[in-house]
Amino acid sequence: MMYSIGVDIGGSHITSGMFEHMNKQLIDSTIVTLPVDNGASKSDILSQWTEAIQQTMSISDVAHIEGIGLAVPGPFDYYNGICLINGVQKFDSLYKVNVREELSSRLNFPGDNIRFINDAASFSIGEAKFGEASAFRRCVAITLGTGFGSCFLVDGQPIVNGPDIPLQGVLYDKYFDGHMADDLFSTRGLINSFDQLTGKKADSVLDIYQMAKENTDACQVFRNFGSELGKFLKPHLTLFNAEVLVLGGNISKAYEYFGDDLQEQLPGIKISVSKLNEYAALIGGASLLEKDYYSELSTTLKLMN
Repeated sequence: MMYSIGVDIGGSHITSGMFEHMNKQLIDSTIVTLPVDNGASKSDILSQWTEAIQQTMSISDVAHIEGIGLAVPGPFDYYNGICLINGVQKFDSLYKVNVREELSSRLNFPGDNIRFINDAASFSIGEAKFGEASAFRRCVAITLGTGFGSCFLVDGQPIVNGPDIPLQGVLYDKYFDGHMADDLFSTRGLINSFDQLTGKKADSVLDIYQMAKENTDACQVFRNFGSELGKFLKPHLTLFNAEVLVLGGNISKAYEYFGDDLQEQLPGIKISVSKLNEYAALIGGASLLEKDYYSELSTTLKLMN
């Protein structure tokens, strides 16, 4: 059997888990999540990352691990393993650090078998290869949370350039109704909408979600969110000839309140809410260790940032 480790690097945590490729199974008992201080020193951040991966290795007790695939936010030189995040008040201490070499040394693991990919792309690969989207050729996956992530895929392969997609498959920086998409289709976007509609402050999307069960204003905020998101996505999905749209991220858990309005704007496109959730990124990361898949993906990784 072939085993590899999938890792999801978040802004405030790291999650690591062992994936068994033949049965396409993420082994629940090996999943480790640890907090990460993204403002810490290079040494402290890498130590926290290393600790999570080492715990997964120790729990799994697998004799041979094929490699480690990490889903990391950008900007990042994914092919060479160099962090390019700078000036956004997170992971600043890792700017221009060769993370592959650092982890290879700390884990005593061959650097060639430590691989990296964009976090939204990794989520998308997990969904396109192993989720409900696996039944479709042309897939768009978006993550709705602190930010607005996106990825366009054909036959499970992320596409980062071409006439039918935005550059890098990125949507967060596109404008809709005079506002950047990342400011609208995110946690802060929903909280701002609630404030504008009610004149009241909500602390989190969860607060609005819990209110929506009996509060018509909270319900309307989600309905507006779904409708506006659909209007924004429609030209991009139409140009790409998307067959399925996959939703991930914490906001997708409120789909019951915005799904109908989103679907109304996207007739003919199947909408699927991720059942793999945060585990999709772990599976996508582990998939980087499949030789045939990685050989096809490597050209894209050189272009991905």
